[in-house]
Amino acid sequence: MNLKRSIKEPERVSVEDREREELRSKLMSISSELSNASGMISGIESDLNYINGATASLPSRLSKIRSQGYECLSYLEKNQDLLTRKWAESSPKIEEAFLSNVQPLREEASRLRSGVDELRSEITHGDLARVRSLVHSLESEVSDLEKSVDSETRKVNSSLMEFKSSISALDSDLKIAERTIGWVFQASFPWKEDESTVFALEAKIMTEDKDKGTIFLTNQRFIFEAMRETVLEKVLFIATKKKTVRVVLVDQPIGIIQEIFKGRVGFLAWAGIFVRFKPDSGLEEMPFDVKSEECDMIIRFFNYIISGEADIDIATIRGVASKVAPPAVNILRCPACGAPYTREVYRGQTSVKCEYCGSVIPVTR
Repeated sequence: MNLKRSIKEPERVSVEDREREELRSKLMSISSELSNASGMISGIESDLNYINGATASLPSRLSKIRSQGYECLSYLEKNQDLLTRKWAESSPKIEEAFLSNVQPLREEASRLRSGVDELRSEITHGDLARVRSLVHSLESEVSDLEKSVDSETRKVNSSLMEFKSSISALDSDLKIAERTIGWVFQASFPWKEDESTVFALEAKIMTEDKDKGTIFLTNQRFIFEAMRETVLEKVLFIATKKKTVRVVLVDQPIGIIQEIFKGRVGFLAWAGIFVRFKPDSGLEEMPFDVKSEECDMIIRFFNYIISGEADIDIATIRGVASKVAPPAVNILRCPACGAPYTREVYRGQTSVKCEYCGSVIPVTR
């Protein structure tokens, strides 16, 4: 009899150990579900804080880019004012819904988590039948909590979606303006009268030298300013001191461009843009390696300039009379020899050279 008892004892202990492990596994799963529920609640709270912070910071960011000379995208003021007004009207109800219907669920999740911790300590030395019953009850409560959290956070989130989308669009355009201003401040070339920078981005021209630099689109010009290193000192043919200089490689009136389009610009460089000039310009197509997400941006802003929208926005920001289309260019005659200028005057050109005597003819519009 003693021998039989000693043989069966290990088997009985093994079954209990397995049950303890199963209960620990269930508690781990319950704990994970509680973490997911708490994460959903925290996500809504983060969105509320994000919208409150953004609506407070957007006006100052917008004011700053205007004070620094960015005169495009005049709709930003209207969109920002609309967003601020709508949030002021809607936020009290949305925040009340969060505090009344969502926040209490966080407290419930905290209570259930404490229950998980207590049962985890009971598994080792407690009554397994009692623990099993409590775990089953806990599973049911957590399931109900998950459903409530999902339902209530969906309601609040649906009210926040419009605001998050509006802020994202405003933030994206403001970042473009802020980066553009940053490049403008670093530019080495002079700006023309009434010229306003619309868009700037880092690029690498994929011609022979493959210089890295910055593309500038203004209401008058297309400019590529390269960054080059010059050697200041050498020791035994080794450069010991260098200096980075800015060199304008391309400076053309914006109207000389026929189109800008995306494409593969090299074997190793994939995403990029091609700048195609008008056939009578005599200029060859230029490829530029740019970040893939910026290809569509430069095309967007080029079309924004060519369509005349940029001129309207610039006039609006400056507070002068806007023009739907630029006035026609009068027939140009050379002030030196009187000969007419017969070639196309491109948008953005402020002067041309006489085809006969080479004198400078100012362009008036």
